Amino acid sequence: MRLFAIGDLHLPSARGKRMDRFGWKDHPRPLAEAWDQAVAPSDLVLVLGDTSWATRPSEVEEDLAWIHERQGRKVLLKGNHDFWWPDSRTKLGTLLAPFPSIVGFLHNGSALREGPYVIAGVRGWTVPEAPQLPGGGYDPELDMESYQPHVVERDLGRLRASVQAAEVLARDPDTIRVACMHFPPVYAGPKPTRFSPIIEAYRPAVCAYGHLHGPGIPAGFVGEHNGVRYVLTSCDAARFAPIRLL
Repeated sequence: MRLFAIGDLHLPSARGKRMDRFGWKDHPRPLAEAWDQAVAPSDLVLVLGDTSWATRPSEVEEDLAWIHERQGRKVLLKGNHDFWWPDSRTKLGTLLAPFPSIVGFLHNGSALREGPYVIAGVRGWTVPEAPQLPGGGYDPELDMESYQPHVVERDLGRLRASVQAAEVLARDPDTIRVACMHFPPVYAGPKPTRFSPIIEAYRPAVCAYGHLHGPGIPAGFVGEHNGVRYVLTSCDAARFAPIRLL
């Protein structure tokens, strides 16, 4: 079982919201082709947030069906644009149940095991450590005026809980530890955030993340920091194809 990741699919949902104005003309079509060529049915794909433009569960079903139809087994993580994502773990499980190739999700401090991989992760949020461009932030959606310390603290707590849950699942000596976030845990430099020490204490083989697009892509760190390999997997950074992690 190989491991892949891709974030920020930004599928159109029942609302029909397209990404053409960002240069992603009809992007689900080439993305589907690249995905199905690269991934085998037995592989695992981490889908790292900002999956759909849906704003409620009733609008997301066709996008979940699109993911279900792609090759491989999928695990979902929430992004900052996933307004369709239910607060309740039970409701989320019910929503995903008709799509059996979506084998799991990370939700509010949970972890999961799929094959040899034990996966910990959270969404994250904008942090003061995020670098800036001359004309503004690398994160135009959530610039520092939107920095919310209580949200950051909440997701730090959820990441600690996720890592603790993963440690219980990782007792098998053959375990491969994996971490993921939607927001960057480390920026270019490398410039760590307050999330990265928690990840690095978990000692994952790899940590994948997304969120950064266009001119923000250079702000992402790709490489090894404190023994962890970090990989940026947002859709345009990944050239609209899942990136193989392991």
